[in-house]
Amino acid sequence: MSWFSINDDQGLSEIEADAIRYQSWDGTHWEAKISSGKFLNQKADEATETEVDHLNYKTWDGSNWTLKLLPENRFLHQKQGASSGHEDIIIQYLDWDNSKSTAKKKGFKFHHTKQGALSGHEDFIAHYLMWDGSPWTARIVNGLFHHTRRGAPSGHEDVIMNYKSWDGSNWSSRILGRYGFLHTRHGANVGHEFYFLNYRTWDGSNWSLKLI
Repeated sequence: MSWFSINDDQGLSEIEADAIRYQSWDGTHWEAKISSGKFLNQKADEATETEVDHLNYKTWDGSNWTLKLLPENRFLHQKQGASSGHEDIIIQYLDWDNSKSTAKKKGFKFHHTKQGALSGHEDFIAHYLMWDGSPWTARIVNGLFHHTRRGAPSGHEDVIMNYKSWDGSNWSSRILGRYGFLHTRHGANVGHEFYFLNYRTWDGSNWSLKLI
């Protein structure tokens, strides 16, 4: 799974990675992943990951900054001691070896394929039927589902998506890693992992989606 796209300071070497390796304010080495809208932070040579809502990192000139996650693959940066910050789609940080790196957060898209079709289409939104048959949309923000009922001015975030599958049964799914799901049928104690989610859309037709 890959959460970040990372470049060197010349923009010549781009890699995909599930974590960034950065220097904290005191120069110690840390590794950060993204999970359920937060960072999983781990100090170098230690086994324990800690869930945090911000990172304290050194930028290219050695100054100290704080980083928070925002919707739509954006970051909020605030310099140490400042009363306000700024938004950006990238983070410029010092890697463990003092190299200057730039990272951006990879976005999520859905690839939809209608049941029986040979090809599909890409979109940021999924139109699905909730357990009670009501129409909802889902998109993914910072590793969480953002759900909005059809016609509503706003929605809510959740770690799960409750939807009707092809046979009309009720299921819950959560994002598992960068490209997979954990599916659990309503009332069941255990679920299963799979890379596709089979859902029923607003007009009652059956579709599959996967994360890209």
